[in-house]
Amino acid sequence: MRDVKLSGIGSVIASFLAASCCVGPAVFVLFGTSAGFLSKLSFLEKYRPYLLGVAFLGLGYSFVNLYIRRPSCNCAEDIRNRKIARVIFWIGLVAVVFSLTFRKLILWIYA
Repeated sequence: MRDVKLSGIGSVIASFLAASCCVGPAVFVLFGTSAGFLSKLSFLEKYRPYLLGVAFLGLGYSFVNLYIRRPSCNCAEDIRNRKIARVIFWIGLVAVVFSLTFRKLILWIYA
């Protein structure tokens, strides 16, 4: 169960890295402030497809282990760990979807 949690957390981290090049400055501009140091994250833009691929692989691995495979035991601790892993999975999925659509969302907000 630990590897499922790690793959979910890895997906969240990869999706935030994929979105960090542009989301951070856009959020600061949206609220009327500036943060010049966020321009240093622009080097991540060329790695965005790879980071999203890693995020999708981690989410796929988590999905298979959480929803398709049967649990090895039905003890109370395993059920609790599965619930935690499912929450991490859904947070990761929301983060990946946001990373994919934030450009359209920002254009929609500013247009």
